Amino acid sequence: MKILYLITKSTWGGAQRNVFDLAKSMKHAGHEVAVALGGDGILRKRLEDAGIYTHSISKMGRDISISQDTGSLREIISVIRHRKPDVLHVHSPKAAGLGALAGRLLRVKNIVYTVHGWAFNEDRPLHQKIVIIFFSWLTMLLCHNVIVLSKYEYVQSMRFPFTKRKIQLVPLGIQSPTFMSVDGAKQTISKMLGMGLPDFNKRVAIGVIAELHPNKGLSYLIEALSTVAHQYPHVLCIIIGEGQDRDMLTLDIQQRHLEDHVRLVGYLENASEYLKAFSIFVLPSIKEGLPYVLFEAGYASLPVLSTTVGGIPEIVEDTKSGILVQPHKSRELAHALSFLIEQPTERRKYGAALRERTLREFSFDQMITATETIYRLNS
Repeated sequence: MKILYLITKSTWGGAQRNVFDLAKSMKHAGHEVAVALGGDGILRKRLEDAGIYTHSISKMGRDISISQDTGSLREIISVIRHRKPDVLHVHSPKAAGLGALAGRLLRVKNIVYTVHGWAFNEDRPLHQKIVIIFFSWLTMLLCHNVIVLSKYEYVQSMRFPFTKRKIQLVPLGIQSPTFMSVDGAKQTISKMLGMGLPDFNKRVAIGVIAELHPNKGLSYLIEALSTVAHQYPHVLCIIIGEGQDRDMLTLDIQQRHLEDHVRLVGYLENASEYLKAFSIFVLPSIKEGLPYVLFEAGYASLPVLSTTVGGIPEIVEDTKSGILVQPHKSRELAHALSFLIEQPTERRKYGAALRERTLREFSFDQMITATETIYRLNS
């Protein structure tokens, strides 16, 4: 088959990783693969390093702009005409809406949409949610098949009229990451922080890998740490990632006098390599789909503290393979962190259980096989 992937941004997040994994696997299976994407970021470089054709749609971005979106639509139409795909697989709301419309206009046989967390689950005013729900439904109508990644999103998707037969549940899966050794990871992270390894080893290291974006709930974690750090002065939270909230989070850390307890280290390529440096992994999101980083934490046998949003409870079973708290609840985060700091035996038990569940329930090969089956439905 000839497969064209389309995604809004070429940064490196969960949706981009999914595109990369699918494109690489489908190319390996003998299909003709191309990827059109917004910008010229890390995803494009990794795809080209893997020998996959890419086309950058320079004007396509997340924000709504009639002039830029019209230009992006024209460019998408041009790419589809050039590539003549049997399958157009769209990811992220902007690319999905424009791509599905272009695909219908050009009569692509099979337009597939993967939902990486419904945007109407974000913390927005009601009138914005209503508009997003309408356009989400319209995009589904334009597509032939819709892939959702979690049972939570599957239930939400089935509430839309006239689209139920299109919806397929395909859980994410990842191949086992490559990790540094515990000592190697600790040594590397301690150098980044300007600390000696002996000093680092005296701390209880809490790890976070997340885009610095409001959806990740990092301000609630920082508020929780202002309480936890008074009780446990040896706690150290290391946040790996970059994004629009950096300045706000930096100011929050300074105002709470947490400079010795919370460090923003920025974006690190292959950040999961460093997971074994941490004793606890935290993801305090207020909106999620099915986050890759929790699978990575599972492979690293780390205990996870996260929230009850999106598909997270399908990965982390509360008090069995981690602890789940309500979103927006700094006090609950602080209480759960205190428990994990005090209970190293429970941490080890949670980490082992999460690894076992990740290996059992979220198979990479099953994800690829199920997706390829959907590609063949209309092709």
